[in-house]
Amino acid sequence: MTIKLIATDMDGTFLDDDGHYNHLRFQQLMTQMTQRGIRFVVASGNHYPHLPPYFQDIKGDITYVAENGAYIVDEEIVLSEDVIAPDLVKKVLSWRENDAMFKPAWLILSGRQGAYTEMPASSQRFARSQYFYNNLTSVLDLNDVKDDIFKLDFTWLNADVSAQEQRFNTAFAGQLRATSSGLGGLDVILPHVNKAYGLKKLQQKWGISAAETMAFGDNANDIEMLHLAKFGYAMANATQRTQTAAANVTKLDNNHDGVLDVIADHLNREAN
Repeated sequence: MTIKLIATDMDGTFLDDDGHYNHLRFQQLMTQMTQRGIRFVVASGNHYPHLPPYFQDIKGDITYVAENGAYIVDEEIVLSEDVIAPDLVKKVLSWRENDAMFKPAWLILSGRQGAYTEMPASSQRFARSQYFYNNLTSVLDLNDVKDDIFKLDFTWLNADVSAQEQRFNTAFAGQLRATSSGLGGLDVILPHVNKAYGLKKLQQKWGISAAETMAFGDNANDIEMLHLAKFGYAMANATQRTQTAAANVTKLDNNHDGVLDVIADHLNREAN
């Protein structure tokens, strides 16, 4: 069956380890996709304002499923948003203060107007976090943030956060859900929200089936999306958990155009 929708995660998937991609090759593929009516979707755990600048030189329509599915933008129009209730955000902040595992973590609240953290603006960690969050603001107390919040982002130095994931999901079962985002990060979102949730909304809007969908990812927060797409690809550099869950694994990793290679191969096979 013809592919009509291609969705990809960004960090560790579409982007290489330095945060770059092959612009010329992608533009060539994007032109082909546009001519064939294939929708291209960026599905990321990142804050929405962080994503469009990557494609400012690319000609062609790109839809964004940001915040792990909590915020969807198509042609600069917000199609969907899932906000965490303020009382629930405060509940997590209070719980964190009394939990020995979570209190040392860096925490960012990702919202509609910006992103917020108690990390000092002069700190190295704040500077590193600005790569992922536009309009990152240092505040004295996260309880004072008035913005609508889509996601809470906890980060530790250790890469494996499976214990933290289990601990949080036990404490907030039925209220919020934590999922690993890679690089020692844990994304906290509403229980029903994930990348597949966002992608399914677009499939329904455009009349596209799972059998006509291709998706790429490298981490636990991509697994639902890879299951939703008939042609779900874990990256060659993906976590073992993600590779085990996916139907396919790319031949090349994110540092060698792994996503673009699969797309190019698909377009070539359809043309012949």
